[in-house]
Amino acid sequence: MTTRYDIIPDIHADIDRLTQTLSTLGYVSDGEVWGHPEGRIAAFLGDFIDMGRANKAVLTLVRTMRDQGNAVAIMGNHELNALLYHQPGLNADGTDDGYMRAHSDKNRAQHQTFLDEFPVGHADTAEMLEWFLTLPMFLDLGGLRLVHACWDDVRIETILARRPSGLLAQGDLQEVALEDDASCFAEAVLTTLKGPEAELPTPYFFHDIKGHKRTGLRLKWWQSGAMTWRDAALSVPDPAVLPGTPIEGEVAFRAYDAEAKPVFFGHYKRLGSPAIDAPNAVCLDYPRVTCAYKWAGEHQLDSKNLILID
Repeated sequence: MTTRYDIIPDIHADIDRLTQTLSTLGYVSDGEVWGHPEGRIAAFLGDFIDMGRANKAVLTLVRTMRDQGNAVAIMGNHELNALLYHQPGLNADGTDDGYMRAHSDKNRAQHQTFLDEFPVGHADTAEMLEWFLTLPMFLDLGGLRLVHACWDDVRIETILARRPSGLLAQGDLQEVALEDDASCFAEAVLTTLKGPEAELPTPYFFHDIKGHKRTGLRLKWWQSGAMTWRDAALSVPDPAVLPGTPIEGEVAFRAYDAEAKPVFFGHYKRLGSPAIDAPNAVCLDYPRVTCAYKWAGEHQLDSKNLILID
């Protein structure tokens, strides 16, 4: 019998968003443990922390569900960032502040709500960071795949060659932290958790939604036919300013195979209304519209199974 999964995207320490999502999907709580009366399994896409004020409550709920066999969960880039922020070592920013992720004003602000509940050096923080390392970077569950930001077969194989479990080890963190001079393994980890990016060919650039000039482009890896800069562009207000030429050269862009099993991901903070991105791929991260997907074994994703929570 096929296990049926309810895929739930980035929660970001919002306990109300999480409990409302579970309730809408038919999960019930006995006061401590959430479960589904039909035996469905919640599948969390990572990014449990930061932004919201209820980091501990969200993490406790998700951990309990997983411990009870009512959920599976993967790592998001915010969990990776937390591991690096709290780990002594060298950082990619070139600052010698003693941590693998620089304690800059920008990074501290992004991580502040977690720090309010889990200060640097506290025993509870160390225990929670250990739990983050139990979160696989991706899951292949037979009929479907879960990843936070990008499923690329070559990069997945690179990770599995070193870590067959798909779990990061403590000894990998320093290598991953030095992302400006990333090894093949580190690049695979970073792309899996943060998504593929590429530099536009000279002299092209664009302005993002905040008006900042950018030459680095996020790519719609899930669209098998999107192989030009313009078609593959993500989060570009006016794609017409980009070249309509094929993506080629040193850019390692491999679109997701149209015949591959369905893949679910979050991460991208999409605007507009949730929708199926491809017959076998869907992003569920819409900060302004809570959504989830009720998977029942289908190979081609169905919009009727895309559930809008509010």
